[in-house]
Amino acid sequence: MTFENLRQHRVWWAVIAGATLTAMPAGFAHADPPGPTDYSSVIVEVTTSESLPLADDVAVTIEGHDSFLSVTVARGTTVKIPGYEGEEYLKIESDCTAYENQRSMSTWYNKERYGSDFGADVVDHDAAPEWLQIASNCTLAWHDHRIHYMSPQPPVNAKPGDVIVADSIRFTVDGIPVAVRVESSLVERPSLLAPLVAAASALLLVVGVIGRTSAALQRLMVGASLLGLVIGGAQYLWAAPGTGPQLTSFALPSLATVLSGSALAFNRQSSIQRNGLQLMSGVFLAIWVLRRKDVLDAALLPTSLPYWVDRAGTAAIGVIACAAAGYALIGLWQIANVNRPSPRRA
Repeated sequence: MTFENLRQHRVWWAVIAGATLTAMPAGFAHADPPGPTDYSSVIVEVTTSESLPLADDVAVTIEGHDSFLSVTVARGTTVKIPGYEGEEYLKIESDCTAYENQRSMSTWYNKERYGSDFGADVVDHDAAPEWLQIASNCTLAWHDHRIHYMSPQPPVNAKPGDVIVADSIRFTVDGIPVAVRVESSLVERPSLLAPLVAAASALLLVVGVIGRTSAALQRLMVGASLLGLVIGGAQYLWAAPGTGPQLTSFALPSLATVLSGSALAFNRQSSIQRNGLQLMSGVFLAIWVLRRKDVLDAALLPTSLPYWVDRAGTAAIGVIACAAAGYALIGLWQIANVNRPSPRRA
């Protein structure tokens, strides 16, 4: 193997290694960003202990449709948010720094949408709080399980429009008690027509280009990867600060674009590298689709794009990615068989 070939292989494997690391699950701190949901939570009322409206420099919002409760204040304002058991949980200091008590049960239980396990050796409400700084922009956003339904399965006999959750969250702003009343309602799921039509159209497109040159399918993969980059980027930018959007929402399509573009560049040089790169790009794009399969039929999506664009695009990308990966795998198998030494005759 020449030095030039060695250098090309080294770059290729570096790209694959980077893609593999990016495709791995995100860290625990961002284990559960806003995702597709069938529920819409709204703040019905915010009151203070004197039954007066909240100050203009204090904003309480719901982020991710029903996922996070968020509090934003002006510099000089303090906020204290107790946990489910009344323990010290979250706080914003007057200098805009926000802290989370690592000894609070709520800290660990709120890591995921449907609740997380926590160890008895970590939680200790009798000990002094162990504060960890988590923000510095006068904003806190946290999974509060009182604002959303705590099961992936819908309630029995529930109909779209029914109020499923109704609760009140209490905390203090500059020492003044505040109560936030929230209701969460079931939303009707959409028709599957858009993703089905998109998947069928993508399949016809794949069948049409496979009979042509190998570059035709690779160009189709580049286009699918770029579309995934747009869809994933819209998802990443839609998530509010502090709600843990995952880089994989757009990083995987970005890497698929690089890999599929490289396969196109190797079209007339090395069939092994071309098929290998196409296989990797198809696999990583398929992983991206699999990770967000719930967008196909969920009522509300974590994106600024029209929902039908997200659903139809995801379905079409899935078909193209699987077809490209399968076609490349067949090509590698054929190359292996051609290069396999013939058995010696006796």
